Amino acid sequence: MNQQRGGSNNEAIYWLYDPLLFGFCLAQLPLFLSEYFTTNKYREDFRQRFGCYSPEVRHQFCPGKTAWVHAVSVGEVVAATPVIKELMALHPELLFNISTVTRTGREMVGKSFHSLNKSLFLPFDFHFITERVMEQMYPRFLLLTETEIWPNLIRSASRRNIPVMIMNGRISSRSYKHYFLVKGLLRSVLSRFSVFAMQSGRDADRIISLGADPRRVFVTGNCKFDQAKTIISKSEQDQLAVRLGLSPKTLVLMAGSTHKGEEKLIIETYKRLLKHFQNLVLFIAPRYLPEIPDIVVKCNQEGLFSERKSRLWEGKSQKASANQAGRVIILDTIGELSKMYSLATLVFVGGSLVPVGGHNLLEPAMYGKPVVFGSHLDNFREISRLLKEHGGGFEVKDKKELEHRFKSLLQDRDLRRISGEAAFRAVEENRGATCKTLELIETHLL
Repeated sequence: MNQQRGGSNNEAIYWLYDPLLFGFCLAQLPLFLSEYFTTNKYREDFRQRFGCYSPEVRHQFCPGKTAWVHAVSVGEVVAATPVIKELMALHPELLFNISTVTRTGREMVGKSFHSLNKSLFLPFDFHFITERVMEQMYPRFLLLTETEIWPNLIRSASRRNIPVMIMNGRISSRSYKHYFLVKGLLRSVLSRFSVFAMQSGRDADRIISLGADPRRVFVTGNCKFDQAKTIISKSEQDQLAVRLGLSPKTLVLMAGSTHKGEEKLIIETYKRLLKHFQNLVLFIAPRYLPEIPDIVVKCNQEGLFSERKSRLWEGKSQKASANQAGRVIILDTIGELSKMYSLATLVFVGGSLVPVGGHNLLEPAMYGKPVVFGSHLDNFREISRLLKEHGGGFEVKDKKELEHRFKSLLQDRDLRRISGEAAFRAVEENRGATCKTLELIETHLL
């Protein structure tokens, strides 16, 4: 394995980085303490953030045999899963540790690999912490997903000649602007990477312009196209519909991964659509479950009947009152959105009508569903372009366009069928990034 390390390059970033990171953490301390003592948000992962692991987790540490994969949250875990599973099959001697930043990401690791022992929280990126973690784990390689550039973590790996790779890499417009401000200092960090597997030519050009060696940059496509669809048979789908009280004539508007501000627009639009489609049911799957009480309040204000999926499942749901219309089912459990997409007539994917960057457009497309989304899709720009080009995705800019698009799809069965088939075709034609990524891992990391 022929690599050039960046240890002799400009080290200025590391003199500046730790104090800046410490200042940021100090500014966040009041909020952290408040949440730590009033909620359970950080108690589970606090020790791991400082590189202190339980015996069960340390059992996965074996110098030279450990493979460390870092995926921020649910979406990144889903994208990395096909690659990790292929590596597990090809190299059964490797012990995989999958780090995440969020608790929902960690839960997804547990569901995908049937063990939380493979999962750990990413340690704080202070030099003294990353050195201790690397010394304990001493992985065979470090695989980072998308835009996870952690200077001290990468430096600690490089100091031990541990190869580092970015997989499914992307540089969003916002990230690119921020990185460009520290381009000179970032070059030292990027020089420590063995290889960059980027999603698109645009992402490749951006990482090169920031200082990556062009000889180490490859365009592999987006691994999210290779994610496995949740397998659900027709009979299982029918049973699911019955348990949720859906008849064959029910039209289902599914709003997935919504954010604050979007729920209000969706609920108001749904109320207006009920005038034309009385058999229309709305499903809302908020990205953050603590927003559910606000969604319930908004439904009550609009005179809509709402119920939580978990209570409905347990047979505890109440009946609508005489002054309530429609039916809004709120998905209040994690990890079930994908199979719920199978019940949809059409799907709206959130994080796109507000400046968040969008969420996974591929899950509904894999089920052959028409996909509607807003214009804030920096995280999924290439995927949204492909869906639109194939005729399976529809971009809307505001509430008026949202209602118009919903209405046109709901009243035209043939349009729904054609656009759903086009969405599915867009996914199938763009699979293959996993194989290209595996080839790079075999060549540069193993």
